[in-house]
Amino acid sequence: MNPLEESLHRLRAEIHSLDLGDEAARQRLERLVREIEQALADPAERKAASGSLGDQLKDSVLSFEASHPRLAGVMNEVVEKLSYMGI
Repeated sequence: MNPLEESLHRLRAEIHSLDLGDEAARQRLERLVREIEQALADPAERKAASGSLGDQLKDSVLSFEASHPRLAGVMNEVVEKLSYMGI
């Protein structure tokens, strides 16, 4: 498992373990993780998603930073790894 896959795995675990109190927010995060995984699996999708997935994650990090700092930290790791890949 590469470092990005490990971070995504930890992100999924954090999403499932935290009580977000907002099912819509949880679904939005889970959908974002799926989109990232799809972009990584398909090079054509990766090119189309370049930037937008990272921007969505950055926005999510900001929205969860105060209420769920551990989740925001893992999300930030994913953002950094995606940026290294040009996504």
